[in-house]
Amino acid sequence: MSAGLRLAALVAALALAACSQPPEPCRIGYDIGSSGIRVGSAAGDLDGRVSIDYLTDVWADGVIDQTGDATVEALRRLAGGRSCLAVAGGYSAWRLAADQGGPDRLADTLAGLHARTGVAVFVMPQAVEAGYGYYAARQQLGGRLDTPYILDIGGGSMQFAAATGGWGTALGQKAWRKMFCAKVKGSAEAECAANPVGADAVARTHAILGGVVDEARQALGSGFAVTAVSAPVVRGIHPVLLGLAARSPELAGHVDSDGFDRIALQRAVAGLAGLTDPAIVARLDGCAGREGPPECALRFVGSVVTDMLMVEAFMAGLDIPRMRVAQVELTNVAGILADSRAAAWAGRYACYLDRLRRQGIDAYLSDPAGCSP
Repeated sequence: MSAGLRLAALVAALALAACSQPPEPCRIGYDIGSSGIRVGSAAGDLDGRVSIDYLTDVWADGVIDQTGDATVEALRRLAGGRSCLAVAGGYSAWRLAADQGGPDRLADTLAGLHARTGVAVFVMPQAVEAGYGYYAARQQLGGRLDTPYILDIGGGSMQFAAATGGWGTALGQKAWRKMFCAKVKGSAEAECAANPVGADAVARTHAILGGVVDEARQALGSGFAVTAVSAPVVRGIHPVLLGLAARSPELAGHVDSDGFDRIALQRAVAGLAGLTDPAIVARLDGCAGREGPPECALRFVGSVVTDMLMVEAFMAGLDIPRMRVAQVELTNVAGILADSRAAAWAGRYACYLDRLRRQGIDAYLSDPAGCSP
C-alpha cells in the first residue's frame, strides 16, 4: 500500500505533471498491465494490444523473466516501425516484481528492455496509475462522469481514483481470485474452480478483506459516489445482474442500465453461491453484455461471483449503497502520453534506473531535473 495514495494534492501534481502542455510531435506510449501491452501515439494514429501474462510470470518466482523476449517483440511490433520517443508504464505486476524480487533485479530487467528496444519503461506507483485512470475516464466521458471517484479493477490491482488522488491496493480480479482460492477453497492454483463459492462467502470475504477495506475507509472516507469503469464490472457483474433481474423479482428495482445497488449484489450472490460454472451459465441463459456478445456468461463466468464478493465488500465497508457503471476503454496510454515527467525521465533514463535501485518504485515521483541528461 503506497503512502503516496493518501496525499491527494501531491498525487494530482505528480501523476499528471503539466498535462496541459502539448505532447511530443513524435511520441509513443505503452500501457504494460498485468495481462498485456497497449499502445498509442501522440498523433493518435497508433492503436494495438498484445496479450502477455505478467502476473503469472511474477507469481512463479518473484521476478519478470519468462516474458522478456515476448515483451521485446511486442514493443517493436506495436511501434509499427516508427522511431519516436517511446515511454511505457509498468503497473501492478511490475510493482509486485519490485516488492518480491527487489528493485535491483527489476532495474536490470528494465535496462535490458531499453537496450533492446529503446523504450523507457517506468514502474509506476499506484498513485500515478490512479491519476492516469481518472484522466482517461474524464477524457472519454466528459460531463457524463459526475461522481467524484471511479472504480478501476485490473488484473493485479484496483483503485478508487479521483481528480485529486485516490487510493489503491494490489488486489485486482486475478489477485483476489488467487487469494480466494487459497483462503476459501484451499487451493494453491491461481485460477482454481472458485464456484461454488459457498453459502457463507459474503461473511468470509468480509473477514478476509476487512483490513484492506479499513485502509480504504481511512484514506477516502465513506458514503461517496462512484462510477465503475473497468471490464470486471462493466462487462461482467453489471450485465449478469441485469440478466438475473429480468428473471428474479427480488432484484427488480435494484439494478438498471445505469448501475446497481449493493443489495442486488448480495441477493445475486445468495442465488449463485451454490452453483458450479456450468450451472451459472445455465442460470444466466441469454445474459448479454451492454454491447456485443454475452461476455458475462462466456468470459467471466469463472470469476464473476468472486468479483461480486470483492465489490460488495468494498461497497459495504465504504457505505456505498449504489454503484454507477460507464462503458470506458480504460488504458493508461493517454495518461503517460500527457505526462511531461515521463518524457523528462526518458531523457535521463540511466538516472531513473539508479534511483529505482535506491528508492524503489517511488523513484518515478522524484525530480528528474536533478539528473544530468
